Amino acid sequence: MAVEDGAALAEILSRIESKDQLPTAMRVFEQERIRRTSQMQQASAINGKIWHFADGPEQQARDEAMRPEVDGRYFSESPNQWSDPVTANWCYGYDAEKEMARVWEQRKSTSRIPGP
Repeated sequence: MAVEDGAALAEILSRIESKDQLPTAMRVFEQERIRRTSQMQQASAINGKIWHFADGPEQQARDEAMRPEVDGRYFSESPNQWSDPVTANWCYGYDAEKEMARVWEQRKSTSRIPGP
């Protein structure tokens, strides 16, 4: 998250054209980063629960669902969120600079950013 924060902050600051836009840029940064970090916190909390099942049916089902992954075979989903292809792409494929640029341009197009 810290690396994403740095990239996002650099991107948003590179887009301002006057000091009057700084407060808006910081609000855009804060709103976007709160959204993203909240999602990551939720995913981490879920993963924490998955990894800490007590011995029993839930733990056994989890382990069996992860068998292909553990055995090095092809798998299209996994209870381990960080290696699940969909979750991994969402987590590791996120481009903080691209997303910040998109949000800034969206704000700019709605004329909610003061001009230079």
